[in-house]
Amino acid sequence: MSFVVGLCLSLLTLWTPLAAAEPRSPLQQTGRWVDLPPDSDVSQAAPPRHQLNTVSVQPAGGGVLWYELEVTLDEPAELVLDFASSSTLNEFVHRIYDGDNRLLLTLSGGLQQDQDYQYFLRHGRSLNLPAGEYRILTRMESPFYLALPEPHLFDRQDYERRIPLTQSLTLVGLGIFFALMFYYAVMAVWRQSRTDLLYALFILGNLLYNGAALLVYSQLFGWTWFYLISTPILFSNVVYIGFVMRLLRINRDTHPALFWLGMTAIGVLVSFWPLALFAPNWSLEFCRVGVAIFALYGLTCGVARSLQGSKVARLYLFANAAFAVPALLAISMKSTSNPIFLVEHLGMVAVLIEVLLLAQVVSYQIGQVYKARAEGEASLERIQLLDNLTAQAPGVIYQFEMAPDGRFRMPFSSRRIEEYLEITPTEASEDIQAVFDRVHPEDYNDLFASIIQSARHLTTWHIEFRVVLPVQGMHWLEGHAQPERLEDGTTRWYGFISDVTERKQIEEHMRHMAQHDPLTNLPNRALFADRLEQALRSAQRHRTQLALMFIDLDDFKVVNDHYGHELGDELLKQVSQAMTVNLRAADTVARMGGDEFVVLLDDITGPEEAHTVAEKIRHACAQPFQVRQIPMHISTSIGLALYPHDALTDADLIRAADQAMYQAKEAGGNQIRAGSGNYPNT
Repeated sequence: MSFVVGLCLSLLTLWTPLAAAEPRSPLQQTGRWVDLPPDSDVSQAAPPRHQLNTVSVQPAGGGVLWYELEVTLDEPAELVLDFASSSTLNEFVHRIYDGDNRLLLTLSGGLQQDQDYQYFLRHGRSLNLPAGEYRILTRMESPFYLALPEPHLFDRQDYERRIPLTQSLTLVGLGIFFALMFYYAVMAVWRQSRTDLLYALFILGNLLYNGAALLVYSQLFGWTWFYLISTPILFSNVVYIGFVMRLLRINRDTHPALFWLGMTAIGVLVSFWPLALFAPNWSLEFCRVGVAIFALYGLTCGVARSLQGSKVARLYLFANAAFAVPALLAISMKSTSNPIFLVEHLGMVAVLIEVLLLAQVVSYQIGQVYKARAEGEASLERIQLLDNLTAQAPGVIYQFEMAPDGRFRMPFSSRRIEEYLEITPTEASEDIQAVFDRVHPEDYNDLFASIIQSARHLTTWHIEFRVVLPVQGMHWLEGHAQPERLEDGTTRWYGFISDVTERKQIEEHMRHMAQHDPLTNLPNRALFADRLEQALRSAQRHRTQLALMFIDLDDFKVVNDHYGHELGDELLKQVSQAMTVNLRAADTVARMGGDEFVVLLDDITGPEEAHTVAEKIRHACAQPFQVRQIPMHISTSIGLALYPHDALTDADLIRAADQAMYQAKEAGGNQIRAGSGNYPNT
């Protein structure tokens, strides 16, 4: 923390005189953006003032700009002609004219021009002018402009006194970028941390951008590729979104809304890459939008995760908020009030603030490690004994607390938590949200409600809930804990968590066996009765119709007598499958016993639909079945009854369908009979 404060104070000592210093003797100069007539020849004389139209310009999109600067000197002066607001220029030409509009001097330069820089990290050029009136016409051309680079005259001594502040700020800032990039890169290698790698890449993008925009690379290394000012930011914006998602543990399972918001932001930012390739003069504008996107996404995630109790998120939120204000200001400014201070400096300071404040997160993590180590050394034997004892328990022994303001923490958990939740005891202690992130979304609210209820009434906490683990998948856990109230209002639980997945599976299997026929695996009589009752309630509530079929296999006793019960059972299985495939997913076919089946058709349109389905089943069952390579033939007698056409209660509906089935049986079988006899029989 002291390291971060020291660096911030160092930047402040550079910033304060830079922002507060004023020229010793302000020059009488005025300037305006102008539009030259198409046929103007500025090589010998300046166009008359009345031929120059004052225009309003925007930095977006790049192109050619003209600026007219007028100055009156009461005495000879040593001056420097430089640009205020921005130094991001591909090419410029200054033409200085005297009071008679005669060309006195031409000065040119720019990032991609072969030139000797007179001042380090500036486009400034020295001038010695006698007393008089002067006009300066400056032509600027760039694929894009970071801000509007306004030509400005400075007193040479004042200029040379003040620019070391900007130079120092630039070099210190780039030095910090390089040091932190190297640090995070090394941490990424040794800790095998993708989070550190992503942040190192983000800093690298800003290191390349700031070094290019502030003329460091062009002066020191001769790197003159202009798009080095935009390309790294297009890349680093995407990297930053990934960094935030990993730092704050945002993934598809635990925080789906923030995860998909981040993936959408990444998709938008990646789409800028081909757009910048085909419209390079707009690449910087894509960068501006990208910075706004990732800054707002970072703030959103920081707020959301902070409200969930993450200490890392709170530290990150502070760093991101401190970055967002100057960053959003930098990408929206067209000029600066202090001609020495450039928009590029403000952008660099914004990123510096964030990377320096993020060092607090690292310092906090390292401090927690040292604190835990010191406490561990003081009571090593006691903790080791407790850890060894609890490790033998067939479950997780833990201590859980809820502060008076509603925040949760888990000061202690046994080693079995790694098996039960796939997180370490240290992770559970440092970030309780890592524990809650494992809870199944459908059980999340019930779990929280049970905790609050136990804390409010100091009653035993007991609940069964599901967890979703990255490796093991879904498991059922059962939690028991006894609460107590501490003097400061904190509620503390001492508890035990066991894995009840196997018991839950056995219970589910037993429930299934109790409700299904063991031979065909179809619903049995009890489950069918329950579904019929529910279907009738729904039909009464929504005024819909349903149909009930009783199905009996004709002469099935002959099959059993001739082929034996074992092959008869196989035939029953195939018949049940033939019925099932001709029904909708919402319909039910159940075995009532022996060779009797019943079918429930829910929410039908009328008798015709019910009869059509019955005919499909009759026809399907009439086809030959291959049972252990023996062809078998069977037919069905089907009785059909409709609600509310034939009956209004479940008992009456069953009776009507059963009677209709016996009518079909008595008529020779292999046919369908309706309960009322008012629709066709087959």
